[in-house]
Amino acid sequence: MKKNVLFFIESLQCGGAEKSIISLLPLLDYSKMDVDLLLLKRGGIFEQYVPKDVHIIEFNQRVHPWLFKIYQTLFSLRLRWNRLIVKKEHGAETRWKVMQHAYTPTAKHYDVAIAYQQGFPTYYIAGNVHAKKKIAWANVDLTKAGYNASFNSTYYYSYDTIVAVSDNLKDMLADDGFVCTEKIVVIKDILNVALIREMAALPQHEIQTADLNLVTVGRMVYQKGYDIAVNTADIIRQRGLKFHWYFVGDGAMRSMIDGLIQEKHLEDNVILLGEKANPYPYMAAADIYVQTSRFEGFGITLAEARILGKPVISTNFPVVHDQIIDGKNGLIAEMNAESIAQQIMRIVNNPELRDSIIHNLQQEHNTTAETESEKVNRLILD
Repeated sequence: MKKNVLFFIESLQCGGAEKSIISLLPLLDYSKMDVDLLLLKRGGIFEQYVPKDVHIIEFNQRVHPWLFKIYQTLFSLRLRWNRLIVKKEHGAETRWKVMQHAYTPTAKHYDVAIAYQQGFPTYYIAGNVHAKKKIAWANVDLTKAGYNASFNSTYYYSYDTIVAVSDNLKDMLADDGFVCTEKIVVIKDILNVALIREMAALPQHEIQTADLNLVTVGRMVYQKGYDIAVNTADIIRQRGLKFHWYFVGDGAMRSMIDGLIQEKHLEDNVILLGEKANPYPYMAAADIYVQTSRFEGFGITLAEARILGKPVISTNFPVVHDQIIDGKNGLIAEMNAESIAQQIMRIVNNPELRDSIIHNLQQEHNTTAETESEKVNRLILD
């Protein structure tokens, strides 16, 4: 008999966890499992890539509408109070504390339920889903993302297994007190190399310049450090570099980033392309891929840029060392605009270094589609 399996992620908008699950779903063994995918919100740009074997469900586990509105009002008031008293509490934690009774349990019972994202999916599956086995994915540095170990550990300890997407993240989860090491397994984000290269070969028309092309892909949120990127662009322009820097993505900080670009008169250099269902042609058009993140759980766009053979410059967030060997397959900068600018100028002024990095990238082979999908199938089916 097939196992009934539930995956829960908030949406399939552009993001690392979203791309990761889209890469994973086609590799599951559907001869042995029936899979439901629960989404808080439908219509994400990656939804078109969900395999037909997967049954997509839109989240509707809410109490009566008028009562739910009361909970929402209380949540809004609590958020304002937290800001007023400068309380360090993640919004997802506040939401669950105030609104957990606004959500009803799922009627269906599952053999395996998987929270593929920290925050709401993790809290909801822990308390409101009936399943014989529960698994939670952690794909970000929870402490730097603003989650509190004292609150979240109760939920993580209720799971049978916690999946960390890198070795460094596993250590951080344990060291920061979210869950004990014995409960954590490492399963790296899955990358479908053939599909990435196929999608990268599709046409795009925005990047056609003859100058140096820099590309950064990701949500426009504090974590991704787009403000650092704009300040870096200001420095390298002042140093006489002719370039265009393309930001692929959208998010809550877009208007602020756009304002910063105008303030520094960088409109001719920094171009906001918005969210793209297929970011890979833009990555493929880059001379240098730049990652300005303040923290990551793995850094999936780094891995994608490496697959496409692009020299990478990344900030020095802890898990970057799981991917980048400084000077060999990329360059690591400190987490400030001056350091990133120096590394950009270094690679521009040193063609031999650039060619060496590209050569080393061409020798790499990403096998996560085989190795990590086997781990996931085994974790679900055992």
